[in-house]
Amino acid sequence: MKIIDSHVHFPAIDFMGDGKKTHPVQHHPWLEKERNKWKQAWNFGDEQPVTDEGKAIEDWYFQALKHNLDRVVFVTAGGNMLAQKIVEKHPDKFIAYAHNDPSAKGAESELERALKYGGLKGYKILGPAVETPLNDKSLYPVWEVAQSYDVPVLIHFGIMGGAGGTAYHVNINPLIIHDVAKAFPNMKIIIPHFGCGYVFETLNLCWACPNVFIDTSGSNQWMRWMPYDVSLESLFRKYRETIGPERIIFGTDSSWFPRGFTSAYLDEQLRAMIYTGFSADDIDKVLYANIAQLLRIR
Repeated sequence: MKIIDSHVHFPAIDFMGDGKKTHPVQHHPWLEKERNKWKQAWNFGDEQPVTDEGKAIEDWYFQALKHNLDRVVFVTAGGNMLAQKIVEKHPDKFIAYAHNDPSAKGAESELERALKYGGLKGYKILGPAVETPLNDKSLYPVWEVAQSYDVPVLIHFGIMGGAGGTAYHVNINPLIIHDVAKAFPNMKIIIPHFGCGYVFETLNLCWACPNVFIDTSGSNQWMRWMPYDVSLESLFRKYRETIGPERIIFGTDSSWFPRGFTSAYLDEQLRAMIYTGFSADDIDKVLYANIAQLLRIR
């Protein structure tokens, strides 16, 4: 199998490169219990703090070789300048997205700089971390840059930060991007984590907007607190029925060490696709061909 992991977070010391803590850690007995449950369920160890980003670059290069990954796509990397450095270090394996705040002053200029001169190939946004509604006309210059450079725009919707994270926000529902997707029909929008709890809304968005894709990344533990039963098998089946295998993109949401590339997520997703009747060609599209086409990987 040829595999591109389309959703990896480089374990930068400053997650977004803006000096802000995107997920402030809250301490509470219940929260600690939930976090430990997640680690135990996937047999993950404790996250090791990064003190040397140069070493982390080489560690991730080793992961790409070890797991025979065709490419690793860093959707965040501690800011656009560090993302550029990572790509320059190993252009044969690494691709990175710009991830500056779209509501910040000069955001469209910074995005264009990162795409035109920094070698970055996409744009990542954490919806609930942006205070301006994503359908506000003030952000249209950013979308114009993304569309003109023909790069995918990956936008996280849904709960953010796991247990104790953000569960309510103006940009938490993926339907907020509906009018933008209609206004910029050539801009490819990727919704990660199967919509992260907003399955009905994401399916509606995908049905209405053929330029919207979904990615499969993460443990998708949000399935546990849905008001009805949801499984990876049901998600793969429903999305394939709605939009076909051509708009489903594989990712893991991997990041820190010693975990590295989360092969357990790949195994779970591969099993779900096989059980729901994905053909070998369908699986190749999900694991490789779809994102390779969006990123123009030859």
